[in-house]
Amino acid sequence: MSGNAGHIVRTRDELFDDKWIPEPMSGCFLWTAYLLDGYGKFHVGQRCVKAHRWAYERARGPIPPGLDLDHLCRNRACVNPLHLEAVTRRVNLLRGAGFPARQAAQTRCFVGHPFDARNTYYRSPTSRQCRACAAILARARRRARRMVAQ
Repeated sequence: MSGNAGHIVRTRDELFDDKWIPEPMSGCFLWTAYLLDGYGKFHVGQRCVKAHRWAYERARGPIPPGLDLDHLCRNRACVNPLHLEAVTRRVNLLRGAGFPARQAAQTRCFVGHPFDARNTYYRSPTSRQCRACAAILARARRRARRMVAQ
């Protein structure tokens, strides 16, 4: 810190470090300032940046292009660089608890047929369908068309 006309000038690092507290049980550094959607926000000059991104870049350098930061501790308010890992968006989504992760973890369709190599049809890289259920549905449609034609 240095003085300037009676004012104390603090570095960005000092300002940042005043805005988190250690959580001894988890090892998280919990952001205590402004949160938006659970993520800490921090002003760097005129810009508002996500605190965990700033902490990661301060400790480890730039986030590689095309990668997201994954909170390994699953706590969005954590700014501990050791709890952050640069990963692809796909890896980040699959590690989470949201819809994509739940779908990927599913081993059976809603009827109970297995999602295995033989019984799974991929309509796109992100959409799969049970072949057994698709066959049952196709038979029912054909039967309904025959009934209408009669």
